[in-house]
Amino acid sequence: MDGEGAAETLEVTAKDVRDACISVKTQQSYRSSLRAMSKWIRDTKMEQAPTFFDPSGNIDLDHFTLDEFDSFLMEKRKTVGVSTLNGYRSALKDLYRRQDVPLPNTFEKKMATLFSGLKHMQATKYQSGAPKESGKEPLPYSLYQQLCKATLVRQDAGFSHFFLSTQWNLMCRSESVQTLCTQHLSGIDDSVGCVMYKSKTNQEGGGPKDPRHLYANPYSPDTCWITALAIYLACRPTQPKGPLFPGSNQKVRFGNTLRQLINAKTGQTHYGTHSIRKGVATFACSGTTGGPSIASVCLRVGWSLGGVQDRYIRYESAGDQYLGRVVAGLPLNLADFAVLPPHFVNNQDVNLQKCVEEMFPMLRACSTLQDILKLCIASLVNHHSHLRELIPASHPLLSTFLFRYPDMMNHLEAALVRDTSTWMKPTGVPPHVELYKQLRQVQTSIDNLPPVLLEGMSNLIEEKGVAAGNITKQVLEATIESLLLRAGLAQGAMSHAPQPVQHSDGDQVYYYSGKFHLLPQEFEFPRTGPCGAWQLWWFGDKSRGWPPLKKIHPHDLPKRSMRKTFSDWVMMIKHLTEAATAAGLAIPTQPTEKEASEISSVAIEKLQLPPAKHKRRLAELSLPTVLRLVREAQSADKRQRGSDNP
Repeated sequence: MDGEGAAETLEVTAKDVRDACISVKTQQSYRSSLRAMSKWIRDTKMEQAPTFFDPSGNIDLDHFTLDEFDSFLMEKRKTVGVSTLNGYRSALKDLYRRQDVPLPNTFEKKMATLFSGLKHMQATKYQSGAPKESGKEPLPYSLYQQLCKATLVRQDAGFSHFFLSTQWNLMCRSESVQTLCTQHLSGIDDSVGCVMYKSKTNQEGGGPKDPRHLYANPYSPDTCWITALAIYLACRPTQPKGPLFPGSNQKVRFGNTLRQLINAKTGQTHYGTHSIRKGVATFACSGTTGGPSIASVCLRVGWSLGGVQDRYIRYESAGDQYLGRVVAGLPLNLADFAVLPPHFVNNQDVNLQKCVEEMFPMLRACSTLQDILKLCIASLVNHHSHLRELIPASHPLLSTFLFRYPDMMNHLEAALVRDTSTWMKPTGVPPHVELYKQLRQVQTSIDNLPPVLLEGMSNLIEEKGVAAGNITKQVLEATIESLLLRAGLAQGAMSHAPQPVQHSDGDQVYYYSGKFHLLPQEFEFPRTGPCGAWQLWWFGDKSRGWPPLKKIHPHDLPKRSMRKTFSDWVMMIKHLTEAATAAGLAIPTQPTEKEASEISSVAIEKLQLPPAKHKRRLAELSLPTVLRLVREAQSADKRQRGSDNP
């Protein structure tokens, strides 16, 4: 152990270790419950209230007896349900533990009897009147599909889309998604395995370390988890290995987004992040009559199976793989359920390796992610037309290396495998799907019969004639062609589209509003970060006809209102150039994609930014935000120099 690690270990006390047996979220809930008890004491005990607290302000358990706690619960039950009252009981037990006071002998028995009575009374109340809605409703699969499409087009660089898809496919809580790391992922055959080391039902991490299998859905790019991962990582080229969702309270950020989207689509408030977990479990168990076993669902979700779990009923990869395909939304009643994810004929292709290096410069060195990153590239190539049509033109994905070079896209698309494969085999496929595949082959053979029969009849007519006449195959074909021409079904060759005007240096030139421009009329500045802006500055976007933005001038912009944004981009490039130069980097006249990516990574880290309480997620920040921070730091530095030299 190094010195820093030893010092960090010495700072942890035995009390800290004991307190770690309860999660931070649960501790916050306990503190809230204790504050409610303290408020009740002050409101009801009046002058005697000070005797119920010790000198440090904590509740004195010698005075706050079980009878007092019963009175508190009876008052609270008027406004809250039994589940909330149970939280008060847990908070009081934790207070006994922290004050190292043994629980009264009658505590458990009295509380069990009290809560049993409360539940009976609540059930009777609900039976005689309208039942009170408790908890969140399960999220239907149809609404999940709508949310996936809505999050895909959001300008958050794929964050909410990937978070939603991950929680659905892993069937876990939002807290577990928030703490995922790249080290938890591994390529397993035709899927991606994710190991969950800790969960609400496995707080000590002593449970099985079996992977949960995540599958692609090539038929639905909006809900495909591999595609969501690809978009998320492609929009964050500077993200290193480690937490997939760096930053604090990312689940709160996602929860706020989810509520906004659901309210906009349905106007309902009984859906939340936990609805996703309820919805996918319901979909897996009851979404089809031939779904996976309940044991597989319980093991993946983390529900207890009583004393038989891990003794008689254990995890097996085939059951989890089948479940992974079901929750991915693959059609269980078709042979397409056994589809493979889009992948390449040769995973060692030189162009594929180059694309991985350019798209994921920080993660490509992680050996366990190599196969996963190649699946990500394959999904982006497979769905690139759909993504271009759906997401806004200013989305940072369209400014990445793969989408800026159509030649690379075309080369990889030609090497793509979508069906049978020489090296990848489908997993998690039940026996009845194999029967579907055989039936489809039979149907294909039947569909191919008419052309064979027609060809045979044509040969027979040509050889034998009709009643010894002169009707031949050529005569029949000519007759059919004339009939098609008469019906207007035969079309002439289409004229070629005019070639675009070329600039002297090879860039396209566009003419509109009475002037020539280097940018098309539909051009918009993409909502990208400094890294994406740096790439566009040097290389442009050939697929959309954009030259390197360093070549353009204000008159090339289609709208005068864009000149302010262009000025911001120019200033950002200037700051990045100065930061790279200060770091000792020499910027070539025409760098390669790899050189430009390395320079931007160093320059962004060297930017002078104001101090922050938490480490900033630079990969998440947009160009205007980073530029504002740089200007704030410069203003603060200028004021400091002025105060030093009055």
